[in-house]
Amino acid sequence: MRIGLLRCDEVGGDRAERFGGYLDLYANLLGRVDPETTLTDYDVTAGQVPSDPAEQDAWLISGSRASVYDDEPWLADLLGLVVRLSAAGAPMVGICFGHQVLAQALGGSVEPSDSGWGIGVHQAEVAGGHPWMVPQRQQFGIVYSHRDQVTALPGYATLVASTDHCPIAAFTVGDHVLGIQGHPEFSPEFAAAVYEGRAEMYRAEVFEHAMQTLEHGTDSTDVAAWILSFLKSTDRLAA
Repeated sequence: MRIGLLRCDEVGGDRAERFGGYLDLYANLLGRVDPETTLTDYDVTAGQVPSDPAEQDAWLISGSRASVYDDEPWLADLLGLVVRLSAAGAPMVGICFGHQVLAQALGGSVEPSDSGWGIGVHQAEVAGGHPWMVPQRQQFGIVYSHRDQVTALPGYATLVASTDHCPIAAFTVGDHVLGIQGHPEFSPEFAAAVYEGRAEMYRAEVFEHAMQTLEHGTDSTDVAAWILSFLKSTDRLAA
């Protein structure tokens, strides 16, 4: 499968040297499930956007330190691109900021969380049954790192999962759009480096608890399998 990575930021500091950039993180995540998956990088912050929805088999929108309501030309272009990709039925998955971009572009709402930063490994409760969710799980734990969150779903969207701190932790629109608030591409080691580099942003007790949760691992490989299953499940790939 050929996936276009709509990259909205890059790994900062010495973390890029230690863990690689976003392209590496996503390639490593999806490669655990299907080594034949190939990712092509589009730096949307530099104006690199696809000219045709069928340019890749599917699309993946990365995380970012930006907010979807920022006044940035590249962000307006990205929101418009998502509308066009969705209208074409192009399979898309958004991660964290990408999840929020999908919601904002397709008619939902994104706002800063009243409870502040959501960090650490959180357990999400799955709502309903989903044929692409193989292996089936009622709960899954992945790393989170966000201050904004989706507060209202787009029309015709389906809630997929909720956490204690994020009621809309995952959703779908039709059979071609999937948003996931957490970061399946973040290993516990990478997350620890992120949190340590931003420790002054968090309340001390939130930081300490988040670091403790990283000791228990994540279900990111299962989530990677879900992402690929979702992207491959649409019959549009065969069109």
